[in-house]
Amino acid sequence: MNIITILLVTVLVATIGCNADYLEYRKVHLVDQTPPFESSGNVNLLFRGNEPKISVNGTDQFAYEELINCMVNNSLSLGVKFPPQFYLFDIKLIYNHTSELPDIDLEKTYFEANPSIGQFNTNITMGDLSDPHFIPSFERLKWAINLTEWQKDDLPARMELYRNILYTEMDLPVVLYIHCECGCDRTGEVFASYVMKYLGWSFKKAIEWDYQIAGRIILPQHQFAANWYCYWLEFVEKMDIDCSS
Repeated sequence: MNIITILLVTVLVATIGCNADYLEYRKVHLVDQTPPFESSGNVNLLFRGNEPKISVNGTDQFAYEELINCMVNNSLSLGVKFPPQFYLFDIKLIYNHTSELPDIDLEKTYFEANPSIGQFNTNITMGDLSDPHFIPSFERLKWAINLTEWQKDDLPARMELYRNILYTEMDLPVVLYIHCECGCDRTGEVFASYVMKYLGWSFKKAIEWDYQIAGRIILPQHQFAANWYCYWLEFVEKMDIDCSS
């Protein structure tokens, strides 16, 4: 079995296995916040987490109130006041597999019925099949410089998108919640990338943070993608960043 087949099987197994996940407080974390906007004084917040779903009498439901309680409590633990009113951007990271449709529909239906509280979107997030450390350094440099041409997740553009949402000033404070099913692998890729770019973390620190939240090592393709993005930051954006693992 070749590496591509192994990773594709891993993705499928992870997708099916993760569909049993329900909202977990320990996976909901405040990652970043804006300074107060001059005109409104609003502070926008960025959270990571897992599927906002609960089971009520054997029926799955969107866990809006439970999710907000998790956000409030995690914010307070960091000395940050959660806004009493806000607009929620809920972004689910998906593999685009049919097994994900029930949970997608759960969130989509909720926001369609309650448009005033926020909006829901999905982003396909697959990871990368190649480990940059298994590639000769001169080839790694070329691949990293051209990352936006071949990386399916296009992490440079994705980080810019999420940052722009976070810094969008609205009448109400913006709360951006990005998650996958488990809150581990796809979420780990995205937030390792975010904290490297905007908080100045090394790749090793970012990935170990992912491991801590997931309670395990995250899937290799998502580590590879974040690692490639680290090298893009080093070679293209000229960041002083350690991309070793």
